[in-house]
Amino acid sequence: MTHRTLILTRALLAGIFGGEGRTALVPLVFLATLSGLVAALVRAELPPFGITLVGLSLALALGALPLLGELAPLLRADPAAEWVGALPLRPRELRAARTLALGWVSGGIALATVAPFAVLARDLGLLERGALLGLAVVQAWAAAAVLLWLQRLLGERGEGLLTALQAALLVGVLVGLVAGLRHLPRLATLSGPNEALLALPSAWFAAVFAPAGGARTAGCALVALAGLLALATAALAPFPPAPRARPTRSALGWLLAPVRNLTERFFVRAEERASFHLVYAALPAERDFALRTWPLVLLPLAFLFLGADPETNEGRGLWVLLVFAPVAYLPFVLMHVPVSATPAARWIVDTAPLAREAELAGTRKALAVRFLLPLHAALGAVAAGFVDMEFALTLSPVAMAAGLVALRLLYRGSVAPPLGTAPDALGGAYGDGLAGSVLTVGMLASGLGLAAWRLLPGPGAAFGLLALVLLAEARPGPRVR
Repeated sequence: MTHRTLILTRALLAGIFGGEGRTALVPLVFLATLSGLVAALVRAELPPFGITLVGLSLALALGALPLLGELAPLLRADPAAEWVGALPLRPRELRAARTLALGWVSGGIALATVAPFAVLARDLGLLERGALLGLAVVQAWAAAAVLLWLQRLLGERGEGLLTALQAALLVGVLVGLVAGLRHLPRLATLSGPNEALLALPSAWFAAVFAPAGGARTAGCALVALAGLLALATAALAPFPPAPRARPTRSALGWLLAPVRNLTERFFVRAEERASFHLVYAALPAERDFALRTWPLVLLPLAFLFLGADPETNEGRGLWVLLVFAPVAYLPFVLMHVPVSATPAARWIVDTAPLAREAELAGTRKALAVRFLLPLHAALGAVAAGFVDMEFALTLSPVAMAAGLVALRLLYRGSVAPPLGTAPDALGGAYGDGLAGSVLTVGMLASGLGLAAWRLLPGPGAAFGLLALVLLAEARPGPRVR
C-alpha cells in the first residue's frame, strides 16, 4: 500500500461524493433510518435467523441499487482515466485505489443498513452482533464482485440486463417491504434456511445464525466461496475498459419494426421524420430514462397486482385500473423524456431546420410506438391470462386510445425538448406543467377505465373507438414515402 494509492483513493471518493465527507453521510443516515424502522417492526416477531435474513436481504438490495445507478462509476471505466494515466502512478496502484474505493463505499452501505438489525435483534450475543456486521460487509463485497465481473464479461451487451436488474431491485425492495410483512409469521417458524431459501444469497450468510445442521454447513460453505470470490476480485481488479458508443438496436425494437414502418407510412409526416427516428432509437438507449421511468410505472402495477383477484368484482375493478395504469402514469414518463447523458449533442437538432411543433409531433408518435404500444400489449396479455380474453380485448384498445389522446394533450409546446437535459439538471423539466397533471390524468384514466368496463358491449366497440383515434391522427398532409 503506497501513499500515492491512498491519495488517489481519497480523490476518487471525493469525486463521487462532491469533495465533502459529510455529503457521503447523508445517504448512509437515510439507509440506517430506513433499516432501523424495518428492524423495529420485525424484531418482536423473528428469531435470530429470521431477523438476520431480513437485514442481510435488505442490505444486499440497497447496496446493489446505488452500485448500478449513482455509484456506477465505481464499477465502470474511470471517466478521468486519461488524466490519471498522465500521473506518476503505476497501473497496479490505480487498480488498488479503485478497489479500495469500491470496497469502502460498498462496505459502508452494508454497515449502515445492517447496524440497526445488529443493535435491535433479540437473542444475539455481542460476538454474534459483530459477526453480523462482518458478514454484511463480506456479502456486499461479494455482490460488488459479481456486478464487476458481469460488466467485465458482458461489456456493452450487459447494459440492458443491468438496467433491468436495477429496476427490478427497486420494485422488489418496495413491494417486498409491504408484501413481506404478510409472511412474518411463517418466517418466525424457521430456525434455519430450507432448500428454497438457499437460492437467496442473503440466506447463505444468515445460515451462520441457524442451529447446527446440514443447512448451516451448506450456508457456511457458500459464504466461504463468496469471500473467496471477493478476495480474488480484489486481487485481479477486473475493471471494464472504457465503453464505446452504445448500439440502439434491441430485441423490442426488432419486434416493433413492422409497427414502426406502418407508422412512418401512414402517420408520420415528412417534417416529423427526423424527431420520430431520433426519439424512437435514442430514448430507450438512455440508461437514465430507463432507470427513472420503468420503476415509476412498474411499482404501482406491482402493488396493484398483489391485490387484484379476478374472481370478484372488486378484484376485476383493480384489473381495470391495472390496464389503464400506463395512461395514469404517462405524465411521469413525459417528465423524463428530456433526459440524456449527452445533452451537449442537442445542438445538432437545435441547428436543424426543424419546426418546434414538428419535433413534438414526431416525439409523440415515437413514444406511442416505442412505449405505449408494448406496455399496453403486455398488460393486455397479462389480463387475458389472469382474467379472460374478452376482458382484455375490450379494455386494452380503449386504454391505448386514451393513451394516444393523453399524449397529444400533455406533450405540447411548453414541455422541454427531448434528449436535451442532463440527469442532474432534470429538476428544471418539472416546471413545464406535467407534474400538476398527474392527479388529474390519474383520476380521468381510472374513471374512463371503469366506465368502459361497465358500458362497452364488447371488443368490437373498443376497437372501433381505437380506430377513430387513429384516423384522427392520420390527418391529410405530406407523408414519408
